[in-house]
Amino acid sequence: MKAKAIQSRMILVLVLLVVVPVIISLPPAAAAKEVTYGAVIPLSGPAAPWGIAMQNVWQMLIDKINSAGGMTVNGENYTWKLVAYDSAMDPSKTVSAVNRLISRDDAKFICILDGGLVQAVQPITERKKVIVMALATPGKDYINPKNPFTFMYGMDAMTAGILYPWIEKNTDVKTVALLHPDMWTGKVTADLTRYGISLTGLKIVYDEFADQAATDFFPVLTRALASKPDFLAVANWDPAVGALLIKQARELGFKGPMHLVTPDIPTLKEVAGWQNCENIFLDPYTDQPNSTMKDFKANYIKRYGEDQWPGPVAYSMHDYPGWFTKAIVATQSFDTTKITQYIEGAKLKSIWGEPARMGGKNYFGINRVPLYPVYIGQVQDGKVKMVINGVDPGDL
Repeated sequence: MKAKAIQSRMILVLVLLVVVPVIISLPPAAAAKEVTYGAVIPLSGPAAPWGIAMQNVWQMLIDKINSAGGMTVNGENYTWKLVAYDSAMDPSKTVSAVNRLISRDDAKFICILDGGLVQAVQPITERKKVIVMALATPGKDYINPKNPFTFMYGMDAMTAGILYPWIEKNTDVKTVALLHPDMWTGKVTADLTRYGISLTGLKIVYDEFADQAATDFFPVLTRALASKPDFLAVANWDPAVGALLIKQARELGFKGPMHLVTPDIPTLKEVAGWQNCENIFLDPYTDQPNSTMKDFKANYIKRYGEDQWPGPVAYSMHDYPGWFTKAIVATQSFDTTKITQYIEGAKLKSIWGEPARMGGKNYFGINRVPLYPVYIGQVQDGKVKMVINGVDPGDL
């Protein structure tokens, strides 16, 4: 028995002497290659609440994609890496950041807040065939067939074509005053607002612009309210500035409804005061989140804190990391021409529901605007009530 035991031990030692060196000498598994998910967004200044929320959302979604294995392309594994720079809403800083993302970080996908800033970099990104996702109000001057690598994040103020017909049919509103920031975004938003109103019998009684960095809106609001509007269109101000405008409008006695696009709820509560948000239309908004929205919100709050949840606007930042990932895997390529063609023609899955697809050709001449069900809420008695609930926007 002892002889057999000694023999067994000797055999084991011999096996280990042969096998262990082989195991040690095996090459390590290849590390996943990183693909830059670029972002040039405001991380300082009055638009920072949007930028910080975007950074949080994309980091969370990218981590989820990476933890599930990332992407396999032609047998090689890839993971996303978020690289975000502060635009401070400044064109020169934005151009510098985009050049840095392309030359140093090898970015093929860049998200940029503000249409004016997108236009500032399009001569670079379109020539380099870098896909830009514009977090902005869609305008014909930068969303068009000449810029095939630029996509919209969503419909943004295009929902005016749905909202104002609803207002005419369901409220006593007859007159509208437009007051938008005196910048590119404000001017395009005003165009889309006028278009939405043109589909109705509503009358525009005031239509002006104000300094986007103003802190005293009393003079311009006094002039606007002198026109006796039933409705105040103030859709696309930076969060903190727009909230201040709302507060001052209420202090001047205006009690009617207003329209906000991509509202930042924490900023509205902190700056405007929730009591001053009564009758305001929040676009987008949903009080009946689907299961994907519920999970997304719960994970966001768990990671960043409930006080950092920006509201349903966060859902509008959700889709593109998944769409880019799906396009890369489906085409087995990082060729951005193939990827844009795939996204343009694909049946998409959006957090907002289905059907979801790229549209906008009727208005822009190219399908670069994600279309999905529209949800708009209105603050009534301190709570947000859904007024437009999952309406298909049609072809646009």
